[in-house]
Amino acid sequence: MERKYVYVMRGTKWMYKIGISNDPERRIKEVSHKPKLVATYRYYCAEAVETTMHKLFLNRRRTRKGSGKTEWFRLDPLELIVLHACLLFFKIVHDLSILFLMLILVVGVVGLIKGGLGSL
Repeated sequence: MERKYVYVMRGTKWMYKIGISNDPERRIKEVSHKPKLVATYRYYCAEAVETTMHKLFLNRRRTRKGSGKTEWFRLDPLELIVLHACLLFFKIVHDLSILFLMLILVVGVVGLIKGGLGSL
């Protein structure tokens, strides 16, 4: 499982691209009209997060030319705040889930070690 970035780049006139990439800096250079990268969030489940954001703002979608042409959305300032809040919420849940899984693993390993040492 690979961690990827969900990124938000700003184009023109309140147009924002919500995309996914292993390298957002490279990706921004591939877009012809030179948008500005405004946020990146890294997840193991980046595809699911990106899809969720695309569905959330489906009625704001605009089609543009080039690669990723359907990932552009016309967002007003409040919608942009909602987008960032959702991405941050998913990031917090994502990181806490990883921490919880690591804790379970450590507790399990410690239990195995203690159980194994007790029988010696």
